[in-house]
Amino acid sequence: MSKKAQWLLVAFGLVLFGSNAYALPVSGCIIIPAGPNDNPPATQDCDLFESDEFGNRSKVSSPLTSALAPTYGADWAPRFVLVYGLTRKGLPKKQPSHVVVVNKPDPSSEGLFADTAILYTRGGRIFKKILKQALAAPPCNEFNTDTSACLLKIDKDANGVATFQQPFVWNSNDPDSPVEDFDTIDVRSGLVP
Repeated sequence: MSKKAQWLLVAFGLVLFGSNAYALPVSGCIIIPAGPNDNPPATQDCDLFESDEFGNRSKVSSPLTSALAPTYGADWAPRFVLVYGLTRKGLPKKQPSHVVVVNKPDPSSEGLFADTAILYTRGGRIFKKILKQALAAPPCNEFNTDTSACLLKIDKDANGVATFQQPFVWNSNDPDSPVEDFDTIDVRSGLVP
């Protein structure tokens, strides 16, 4: 067989069987600029994907770091977020499929609160440990404005996306700082683009 025919055969095989090469997007945030006189303040829309930093499927996502942290410091309220899938009848499942941990993994970064969200998927090695920690946290208050670690429960929608509002504080270096506003974080699992 000629070299050209071999390359054509390999190329055809990649097209036919290459679906495993599909890469998911990597987690990230887009800044929404502040209004006049910082009213409303700058916020973010963030997507948290079930992938590592290279776009490969992973039971532990790449870290989603606040794009505003370099300017304002670690100012997200720390929390655990349990994500529940839906049954065929559209009702929330009894067991969470994912846990999002919003924390500050690097203690040397500026600010007292959190600046990073990581998605843990059921079946991963550390999922049970993280789930146990999450279930031990007190529930978040009804306004979702706690600035100490709390537990929030959310459901995926029919498209497989779960959305929560992530509060951020006015002054990341003041432990009593009030919540200023909210960033939006969409948890996207599976092959959701």
